Amino acid sequence: MAELYPFSNRTAELLRCPPAPGQTHCWLAKVACGLRHLLSPESSFTFLRECCDKFVTHRVVPDGEIEAAVDFAYRGNSTPKPGAVSQSIEWPQASSELINLVLRGTKPLFDHDADTGLAAQDVLPALFHRHEFVCVGPNARSALVRPLPATLADAHLQQFIVPNPMRGRIALNFRGKPSPRCQNNTGQRRHLVIEFDAPTLTKPVQALLLSKLAEMVPLVLVVDSGGKSLHGWFRVDHLGLRDQARVFGVGCLLGCDHTRWDICGWLRMPGGLRVADGAPSIRQKIVHYAYR
Repeated sequence: MAELYPFSNRTAELLRCPPAPGQTHCWLAKVACGLRHLLSPESSFTFLRECCDKFVTHRVVPDGEIEAAVDFAYRGNSTPKPGAVSQSIEWPQASSELINLVLRGTKPLFDHDADTGLAAQDVLPALFHRHEFVCVGPNARSALVRPLPATLADAHLQQFIVPNPMRGRIALNFRGKPSPRCQNNTGQRRHLVIEFDAPTLTKPVQALLLSKLAEMVPLVLVVDSGGKSLHGWFRVDHLGLRDQARVFGVGCLLGCDHTRWDICGWLRMPGGLRVADGAPSIRQKIVHYAYR
């Protein structure tokens, strides 16, 4: 498969190794970014659809998940706004030396195992303005875009949220298809969310890394995903795009998931409900809240 096109070595290696469970969204985004200089968005979607059907055996990958990856990668092919940063930027790899240095010299701002007792309805009015559209989802395949007051009615039952306000209820994605959750329907970045998903980075370690990043920009919210990671929400709308990218680049050096740069990517709903097949539902608790 990797020999059909002149892939870069990095993309070819990704294609040789199908994603492990829990890594599919990240794998799709990385491969799509590697294809953007070779294929049109439509051809990239077709290729990734075939890859998923043949090589992703742990679950069925819906079209919407592939479309989101293509949308994420190909936005950089459009005419950029002044100061814009390409979605396909080569983010730095994690530096174990820097991580160890941070761990030795940083005190946590919060208890990684705390529970503030706050619910989704308590924090969303600070994250979004009353008149704004908010995108949430009970699962990764279903996106609901509604004004904030309507969202508050059932926010505690949702698994996912887009951390930035939406422009409207629907827009055309980069395949020219109507989509509620796509780059073209997402407004300016307000929150940059940092997630560490490497198995070697425990939650106490993640708390220290997020605390270090809080020295650069305000850490306003930390959500326990209900799995192995903490999600740190940083308020960044006072920064230009390039400064936002610098902050995220430091996060990458500390081991964060590169795909979290996606302005319309799914994040775990603060205070929402994590639902997994065959397992009890888990509340995605809010462990830190410092919105001003």
